[in-house]
Amino acid sequence: MSDKPQAEIVKKPVASVGTKELFDAKQNIESTHTSELVIALCGPIGSPLHKVSDAIKECLEREFGYDLCKQLRLSEIIEEHTTKAPSTPAFDRIKFLISKGDELRKQFGASVLAELAISQIAVEREKFRSKKETERHEPQRVCHIIDSIKNQEELEILRLVYRDMLYFVGVFAPLPAKEKALEKDGMTSAQVYELIDQDSGEELDHGQTVRDTFPHADFFLRLDSDTDAPLKGKVERFLHLVLGSKVVTPSHGETAMYLAASASGNSACLSRQVGAALTDKDGEVISVGWNDVPEAGGNLYVAKPTDDPTSQKDMRCWNVDGGTCFNDKEKRLISTLIIEELHGEGIVSDAQKSKAVSLIENNSKVKGLIEFSRAIHAEMHAILLGSQLNGERVKGGKLYCTTYPCHSCARHIVAAGIMEVYYVEPYRKSLATKLHGDAITEVETDTLKVRILPFDGVAPSRYQRLFRVPKDSRKSDGKMDLPDAKNAQPQFDKTLEALPALEALVIKGLKEKNLIEEGGEND
Repeated sequence: MSDKPQAEIVKKPVASVGTKELFDAKQNIESTHTSELVIALCGPIGSPLHKVSDAIKECLEREFGYDLCKQLRLSEIIEEHTTKAPSTPAFDRIKFLISKGDELRKQFGASVLAELAISQIAVEREKFRSKKETERHEPQRVCHIIDSIKNQEELEILRLVYRDMLYFVGVFAPLPAKEKALEKDGMTSAQVYELIDQDSGEELDHGQTVRDTFPHADFFLRLDSDTDAPLKGKVERFLHLVLGSKVVTPSHGETAMYLAASASGNSACLSRQVGAALTDKDGEVISVGWNDVPEAGGNLYVAKPTDDPTSQKDMRCWNVDGGTCFNDKEKRLISTLIIEELHGEGIVSDAQKSKAVSLIENNSKVKGLIEFSRAIHAEMHAILLGSQLNGERVKGGKLYCTTYPCHSCARHIVAAGIMEVYYVEPYRKSLATKLHGDAITEVETDTLKVRILPFDGVAPSRYQRLFRVPKDSRKSDGKMDLPDAKNAQPQFDKTLEALPALEALVIKGLKEKNLIEEGGEND
């Protein structure tokens, strides 16, 4: 043990040196942070994607002082690596680009077009670095706008490389507006619907899957007007949120959808977790619901403390018969009984029985049957609770659902007097408008019916990160102190240190596929 007094040991300068080293390390790390952004767009065919891309570019350069906004159009990348598309007619051009894009994905992987976009972004950054070395000047604020991605693999590779630097924006317009936009290019109604079907992505494993990719957006941008004012306002709001340059709070709809998404986490359903939030006509939340098995006495089974002596056994499907979906069990039983009857009549042979049962089970119409589920649906749960607690406020209200309502819920929504339904994820099995076309519509202007509409605004997955700000970050000495828009930095710190290495891995793969040359500008 040291003979020196304890106080002398404490006074040794180790702590101060360590503090200086930590401070220097912090400064060094912060010096690698960048205001660079990557914004990827996605939207069904006929949506005003180019208009949104132009609006983002113009707003970033005008309002936020971005030195360069580079627009990368994947259609141009397709032409660079196949052959140039015909300029007219529009139907032939779009059909050609979809077909050639699918061929590239089939040959080189579903994410290949996004990989080529990553390669171009890396090239642009290297050009800026070289320019800085020769001219001592480099644009400090850069954004790359990718117009537009078409499948989940493209989104996944972009998120793996750019992480918090990436913002994924879903762009859409009402069906009549999309039809009008395509028909203005000289297409017939039949051609319009042919492109819409091909774009949605149901035909090919390696093709476009816009319908499945779109719901993963960080921000949903609905444009239901031909004027530019709504677009500019929505784009500015989105960018102020990203850069933290203005006090922006959530709309009633954004809060309701966030609560719906949060409620979905309560569900133990073996099929999918769904959440719903019910509001009155003014947007005030009345109740939330989720899909799960009802419990005797009211409400649904929920997780309870294991040491609670009053707790009954959790009898949800995951905890019964080894975790069996009762809906699937009943459909399998029905399929088997049908084939047994056909076998008894001599219509199906012994050798065909097993295959016949499998064919029925996997038929899309049979797979879509939902009435044998033990779970109450999220929409029904929210309506029941809302009616119990605030019955008079339900009529004329709005329902926010993480998934498009099924036809079973649709009739309850109509009967409850709800007039607007908003959803994030599509649900192809739903026959809501087919069975209840007299009362339900997807046409925004038809206010006499219950309107089922895509959600617009900040996605639930980004709600906390964009709207929640650090304590006192908006004020200094008791007064509002926000950064000037032209100097504002993205809310989430991002470093350039790892980025070139991740881009290099993508570029290496492209070189191995001979899609870019060795020794070229990408090195």
